[in-house]
Amino acid sequence: MKDKIFIDSNIFLYAFSDKDISKQSISAKIVEQSHTISTQVLNEVSNNMIKKLDFSNEEIKKFILSCYVQYNIIDFSKEIFVKASIIRDRYNISYYDSLIISSAIDSKCDIIYSEDMQHNQKIENLTITNPFK
Repeated sequence: MKDKIFIDSNIFLYAFSDKDISKQSISAKIVEQSHTISTQVLNEVSNNMIKKLDFSNEEIKKFILSCYVQYNIIDFSKEIFVKASIIRDRYNISYYDSLIISSAIDSKCDIIYSEDMQHNQKIENLTITNPFK
């Protein structure tokens, strides 16, 4: 059985930036596939594409529309917010990271690709994986 994967924002940003070619190559392979993301990831990536990568509004619109075709996109629910609060308290994880983790768990993902969280940490049935390690 193939693992169900959730992609954190930083993976997208490396895929779109040429500042680190090695990370760009790894990230590009991840984002080419159909995985799961949340509306939070869409927000964070779009914001950083504008601020850090100088993307135009038209490019952001194309990115967002393509995400809705390619990925399973999770909207927040009351359950995700409550679960995020429990995760934040139990694991001492930041507010936004706990929402990402809660969204991944809610969508029954096995792996979350992220550079910003603790590599190989397990939270319930989810394993945090830094693909650059």
